Amino acid sequence: MQRRKIFRFFDRYFGIPLVIFLALFTRRKRRLPIENIRNILIIKLAAIGDAILLVPVLRKLKNSFPDVKITFMCSDVNRVFVERIPYVDIIMNCKVYDFIRKPLYLISFLKQLRKIKYDLIVDAGQWERINSILTIFARKYYSVGFNTKGQLKHIINDFVVEHIPDKHEVENFMDLLMPLGIIPINGEYLFDDTQLEFFITEEHRKFRREFWKKNNLADKIVICFQPGCGLNGKPKQWDVENYVDLAKRLKEIYPELFILITGTRTEKQYCEILNNAVKDYSINICSLYPIELDAVLIEKSKLIVCSNTGILHIAASVGTKTIGLHGPHNDKKWGAYDKNAVVIRSDKFCSPCLYLGHDFGCRVPTCMKHITVDQVYIAVRKALQPEYVVSVN
Repeated sequence: MQRRKIFRFFDRYFGIPLVIFLALFTRRKRRLPIENIRNILIIKLAAIGDAILLVPVLRKLKNSFPDVKITFMCSDVNRVFVERIPYVDIIMNCKVYDFIRKPLYLISFLKQLRKIKYDLIVDAGQWERINSILTIFARKYYSVGFNTKGQLKHIINDFVVEHIPDKHEVENFMDLLMPLGIIPINGEYLFDDTQLEFFITEEHRKFRREFWKKNNLADKIVICFQPGCGLNGKPKQWDVENYVDLAKRLKEIYPELFILITGTRTEKQYCEILNNAVKDYSINICSLYPIELDAVLIEKSKLIVCSNTGILHIAASVGTKTIGLHGPHNDKKWGAYDKNAVVIRSDKFCSPCLYLGHDFGCRVPTCMKHITVDQVYIAVRKALQPEYVVSVN
């Protein structure tokens, strides 16, 4: 967490003046010669959720320009997913945190970056000035990126796309393709163009069949809970005791219920608390399997209950019913990209306050406490039994 704060400090207070200075020596191109495109670089250094939401962009590029070679500049944060995207030809892993403490690494990385001349660079970062600086130093013909309010990172790009706060990020990302002639029809993209996908193989499904058999889940109602939200996500976490209460109430109604508990290694403590409380009807797979095996287990589950975190987008991409709990996050922008997604919003007056992922409106957000177990219980009941009617005393 500390290194992220240091990086954001340097990115803002050193990055903005540097971008402004370098922009003085940058000449903008007026037109992108689409017919000559051979190499495209996509820059997205974080996070897994954003990488999932970028898949429609990558798919559209490959389908529209099948001979183009796509390089994806990622980081250790999202590489685990990027490596599995079939539309990416080359992966360039950028250890961005090392730029500050290892200047020689920065020099060697820039040398690597300049080995290829890119006809187009697509900077999919919403706020990171480091992306703009890397774009300036890359060998390129044309670049496109977001104009995000207050971030001053767009001034070096040839084509600038307005980053709209109340527009879902899938569609904001798709707007980056406008210089290629890929534009929405009457303000909307075709569903086939924006549909999410996850890349599951028959080998993954074989693992799932064995997992289901080993744990005797064939006759169970399996639902997923993810109580954690990553290393920096505590403000958007629903209290783990709420998950415990929810699980116990559901078990009374559905004796065949089984809870699959997912999470990453930074969320182990929450998963263990939940698992210990309902261990007679739960399996804790927190940090046991790679992301694609978590995804294939979620795919077979009836639904998932979680806050706004990467697993929400994974569930949406495999077609599992999502019940997303939203406090500081704006569900219109960051919610599950699925028409059938269930959205439960905090009713706190200042929610949502989060725009770029780290700009919380208050030091200690309390909006998640405004989401009650009753609300989520009713949503789960309706998802499992569409005919369920809430009784009024």
